[in-house]
Amino acid sequence: MLRNVGRRFILFLIGSSIFATFIGYTLFKAGLISLPVTTKSQRTLNIDRNRNRRVGKIRVT
Repeated sequence: MLRNVGRRFILFLIGSSIFATFIGYTLFKAGLISLPVTTKSQRTLNIDRNRNRRVGKIRVT
């Protein structure tokens, strides 16, 4: 009986993760959710800010 419960629980976990992935994919395609993406301008700001940082006595460029 415990084997049957364990098997059902594992199948439930697999099924629910597939279902959640499907729901997330459809919401993403519909444009209701989006992934965090750093734009090119943010990237260049981050690179410029860290360019003249000093580490100990050595200047990192």
